[in-house]
Amino acid sequence: MVEKNQPSLLDFLEGKAFSVGLHLQIPDQPYMTRFELLEKLLGNKTVIHIGFADHKDLILKKIENNTWLHKRLIEISQKCVGIDIDCETVEFVRKKLSIPNVFCLDIMEADLPIEILSAHWDCVLLGEIIEHVNNPVQFLTNLRKKFLGLVDSVIITTPNALRISNFEFALKGSEVINSDHRYWFTPYTLMKIATTAGYKIQNLYMVQSYHDQNHWYLVSKIAILRDDIVLVCNF
Repeated sequence: MVEKNQPSLLDFLEGKAFSVGLHLQIPDQPYMTRFELLEKLLGNKTVIHIGFADHKDLILKKIENNTWLHKRLIEISQKCVGIDIDCETVEFVRKKLSIPNVFCLDIMEADLPIEILSAHWDCVLLGEIIEHVNNPVQFLTNLRKKFLGLVDSVIITTPNALRISNFEFALKGSEVINSDHRYWFTPYTLMKIATTAGYKIQNLYMVQSYHDQNHWYLVSKIAILRDDIVLVCNF
């Protein structure tokens, strides 16, 4: 992924090598959405979905459109539990939607439920939350300590700073962003914080949030222009 005659990518990620102009080449990848990739990676797996709830007022509409990720994961996984800090939405999901195995807790402060501690899990999914936390390295470090020995792998998804729509907005002199986001990540910077937090990088994927007809040709050919980054790590 780096130019020939340079140190390895891991050397840069671990801080053993340095460059003011590192060229990271993102190889060609099949075009797919984030939903499609996660279903492929997590089918028949046991999954802990952190930040599962989404926005309470949008859940029913997303279920209608088949774009609420947690429901899709429940349908394709062997078992999927949800953890979220938004207690109101967790209660809505549990009582109004009759979806079990959802828990309201601060993953950094509270003890894990016995339902989670009493099993071994294939994967922890951090879906579109790393950009919301104040200190992503500290968050990932603490999460690694909490799940070490309990979970085999971690999947992190986050919006891609290099997505094509960001360039289009920039050409118009504007930034369009979720106002709760603290960071934009690129493929390299996401791998960097994960490595700093003690994770071992396994795979990196570039995906679309949804099928994009307006930019289909470019995003189908140039992976780095896609909406989202999906990083697979282990402990």
